[in-house]
Amino acid sequence: MNRRPAPAPRQSRKRAPSAHGATTAAREAALLRLSTAVAAAETERGICRAVAEGLCDEALGYDFIALLLVDEATGERELVASAGPGEVPVGLRIQPGLGLSERPLLDGRLHYTPQVTHDTRYLPTRNQGSEADVPLRVNDRLVGVLVVESNRSEAFGPDDFQILTAAADQAGIAIGRARLLAAAQQRAAEEEALRATMADLSARLELSSLLQAALNRAVALLKVSHGELAIYDQAAEELVVVASHNVGKTDTTGTRMKIGEGAMGHVARTREPLIIDGYGAWSGRSAQYAQVEFHGVLVAPLLIGGQLVGTIAVMDKDPQRRFGAADLRLLNLFAPQAAVAIENARLYTASRQQRQYFEELVLNSPVAIVTLDTEHRVVSCNPAFERMYGYAEAEVLGRNIDALITTDEMRSQAEAYTRQALAERPVKVMSQRCRKDGTLVDVEVLGVPVVVDGRRVGAMALYHDVTELLRARRDAEAANSAKSQFLASMSHELRTPLNAIIGYSELLREVAAERSDAELGGDLEKIHTAGTHLLALINDILDLSKIEAGRMEMEIGTVVVAELLGEVTATVGPLVARNGNRLALETAAALSTVQADHTRLRQVLLNLLSNACKFTTDGTITLRTDREDGTVLFCVRDTGIGMTPEQAAKVFEAFQQAESTTARRYGGTGLGLTISRRFCEMMGGTLSVTSAPGEGSAFTVRLPAVPPAEGTAP
Repeated sequence: MNRRPAPAPRQSRKRAPSAHGATTAAREAALLRLSTAVAAAETERGICRAVAEGLCDEALGYDFIALLLVDEATGERELVASAGPGEVPVGLRIQPGLGLSERPLLDGRLHYTPQVTHDTRYLPTRNQGSEADVPLRVNDRLVGVLVVESNRSEAFGPDDFQILTAAADQAGIAIGRARLLAAAQQRAAEEEALRATMADLSARLELSSLLQAALNRAVALLKVSHGELAIYDQAAEELVVVASHNVGKTDTTGTRMKIGEGAMGHVARTREPLIIDGYGAWSGRSAQYAQVEFHGVLVAPLLIGGQLVGTIAVMDKDPQRRFGAADLRLLNLFAPQAAVAIENARLYTASRQQRQYFEELVLNSPVAIVTLDTEHRVVSCNPAFERMYGYAEAEVLGRNIDALITTDEMRSQAEAYTRQALAERPVKVMSQRCRKDGTLVDVEVLGVPVVVDGRRVGAMALYHDVTELLRARRDAEAANSAKSQFLASMSHELRTPLNAIIGYSELLREVAAERSDAELGGDLEKIHTAGTHLLALINDILDLSKIEAGRMEMEIGTVVVAELLGEVTATVGPLVARNGNRLALETAAALSTVQADHTRLRQVLLNLLSNACKFTTDGTITLRTDREDGTVLFCVRDTGIGMTPEQAAKVFEAFQQAESTTARRYGGTGLGLTISRRFCEMMGGTLSVTSAPGEGSAFTVRLPAVPPAEGTAP
């Protein structure tokens, strides 16, 4: 074997005249004992000891026997058993390329060295005689070497080679059997450990506890010193370490890694397991793990249906520990089950948090909330419901909701609302409900169905106390109605004096003109203009007040469009000419009538045209009519100052103009467009605007058209 130190020479055993001095009977008895011992051995190392001790029988006459098995990871030969004087310690390793015992592993043949000191591969040891090296095979695969030494030169003959080959074959068969048994036992143990692990993990629904338990189980299954488990944060596209076992000098929980960073980041990107023999020398290591104690690393992805849940890594600080196929197989068995357990726990935790969130919303809501079953019975209620109706929760559970909080007069309607909600038709009404003490409360009722997995299981009802809101609304409506009624009733009292002032100013203007009194005529013109403006303002205010009070009446009838346009253009002509503008009329030949109030429609068009004249200088004002999608369209377009989108958005609000500078420069009350839109709506139509600064504005009225009489042109 050439690895033992060379002590003082010793005498070889005495040999009989026959092969190695043993009788045939003694040799056969020794070989029988060898076979029996090998057959009785259960483990790989036990088999090797049985072979070594059996061949060291005095009847066979060999001086030293050793069995070396190959470490597949390193290629080294490891001494697992020896027998004879000066036994070598088990565990001795011989590097590839050294010693005589490597030769059978290179060609699979028995090698005999009659005089070891004459061979160039010989390493000085206590043996200076002869040596036979026999290959050990398991299923035709070379797994080791049987080394037999003699202190005498040329000590081995054909009979010895036959005996040693038979012993090596028997050892190979036994080792193969032991390995199969050990593998089966290991798989059974692993499966049992995995089953126990999954049973433990499946019983845990609290996420943080399960994560640490999963990691601890993986560390125990693979018998390693370190471990980490990370969850994939999809929103941030990062891995987050959520469980750690003995990694680093401080707890690494909470560490974040980008996809592709470090070993776990690499596995998250590739979705494939990774084995690293020396992490410290690995070029892809993360800077966050620069100072670590471990050497070997095994990482596996946690996947569900191809979707990344996270990664799990196990590490060991022993430089001799190298992860192999068996470790990878075990981790690959563990990882999918762990991923499912983690995802289940995560879903459970999310569901529990969501449920707690909504429970808190219901409990702390100022709105009274009650849940019902399909028989209209109360399943639960919140504190706001108890406060509103004066019942404790225990008093309402199982009670019919409509019998509980309605009077006999309102019950049939309330039951209809409940049935409507259960029929998956949401309810939203203003109504009244009855408290425990018999008093009534104004409520806004909202009823919605509760459907779980496509099955209707009940309904939820919400009751918002609107007593104060309704009282405030009634007060506001009463005040507004009183104001509107007052202004409407004051129409005669306000208009009569103004008409008198306007009339007398016109009369006095004529007198001043006859007397050629220019100074007096100018003052009278100012009085007349101010009176006319004030009368228009009062008329606008009174019109708006009548609309708000509901006293404005529309006389809807058939309006002949051509006649209407003639009246409007004749009236607005002086206003158009005042600022040097030009009026263009575009009428559709097919348009003849419209369904409207003639007076109010005329007022709307005059208001739109007067506004266009006011805000346009030396430009064009276009009045266009057309029939479009069953409506009659009147569009007033100008080339004036225009408006921004923000200004156009509030132009129909009462007392609003585009901006304060516009009001100061051009005047006006800000009521004309408000009244015009309300008139259009009361006639069943709309009024809208499009505008752009510096490009002008276009106001469009749309009203329902009157179908032409049968047999006549439209």
